[in-house]
Formats: sequence, structure tokens, C-alpha cells
Amino acid sequence: MSNRAHQSPSAPARRGGRSVQTLALQLAAVALSFILIALLVVTSSRQAFVAQNDNVSNQVTAAAVDLTDNDAGTAMFANLTGLLPGTNVDKCIDVTYTGSVDPTAVLLYVNAAPTGTGLATYLNLTIDIGADTADAFRTCTSFTSSATLYNGTLSGFAAAYASYATGLSTWDPVGSPETRTFRFRLSVQNDPAAEGLSSTFGFSWETRTS
Repeated sequence: MSNRAHQSPSAPARRGGRSVQTLALQLAAVALSFILIALLVVTSSRQAFVAQNDNVSNQVTAAAVDLTDNDAGTAMFANLTGLLPGTNVDKCIDVTYTGSVDPTAVLLYVNAAPTGTGLATYLNLTIDIGADTADAFRTCTSFTSSATLYNGTLSGFAAAYASYATGLSTWDPVGSPETRTFRFRLSVQNDPAAEGLSSTFGFSWETRTS
């Protein structure tokens, strides 16, 4: 009987201890639940304010700046011999702009200094520009001049317009394709010093975007 009386008070103490531990665990679980809920709320708020802007399938094409002519790779004055004073020799050529942008003015210049035995000094050169004609290369039957671009000697032209930097402005294309016809007129001066002389020369047209 004395042993039972000694053990009976200790049982409630252990139950009380377990109750405190259980309560502490429950409170911790509740606190953890609040923390998880708070984290979920914050995460949900961040997703709700996401902003997105897509930029895909970009494509870029370079500008085209092209000049062509109808000479088929041959010279306007090919193997021209027997020039006499007072006789004009006319040759026409079409130059066409076919680019995709609005370029600067088309400039005309010699592509190399005249060579030969010195006829360039005694060779008169007149360059006119006009609207596009249906004439074949070298033919000027339908040509009508709208402006005279140059009137002097071949050597004078070569000295003044030796490169693109000093080129002679011809016309400023505003569309594509756009064609102008040029007439080159040559005549030899009535000067005995010109007899038997020769000259070789060439011309270039060029335009740029700036």
C-alpha cells in the first residue's frame, strides 16, 4: 500500500510534461504554417507583376547602290582613226541607277589619265546629258540634250575630274530604276601639232549613299 501511494503523485507530473511539449510542438507547427503561407503569398505577388516583351525573328538587309550601263563591256570610241578638224564624232551611252536607297549625285570622272602620244591636248570634248532614249549603245539618233555638262579638251577634263573626290556632278537619282543618256562628242583641233597623235582614255560614273 505504501508503494502505490508513493507512485501515484508522479504520474500526473509526466502527463503535464508531455502536454507542455505537445503544446510547444503545435505552436511551432502553426508558426511554420504561417511562414509557409507568407512565402507563398510573396511568391504569388512577384509572379503577378512580371512584364515581358519579345523581340524575335529580326531580319536586316543591306542597301543596294548599283549603276549599270549599256556598253556591254566595249568602248564608245573603239579604234577610231582618221579624225579630221571640223568633223564631230558623237557616241551615246545609257547609265542606269538600280539601287534600293536614295543615293548622292552620280559623278563622272576619268578612270585613268589619258595615255598615248599627246592627242588629248588637241581633242575637243563636249559632254551632254538627256533623258533615256531607246537608241542602241553608241547611237545618238533620238538624243536630245537637256544640259551640257562639259565643253573643253580631253586633257582639261582629265585634269579637273581625275577621281570621285573631284568628279563632275551629272544627275541625282530620285527613283529606281532611273536612266540618263550621255552624249560624248569628240573633234580634233585644226592644229598641225595634232597630226598623227593618238590618245587612249576611259570614263567612270559613281554614286554613293553619303
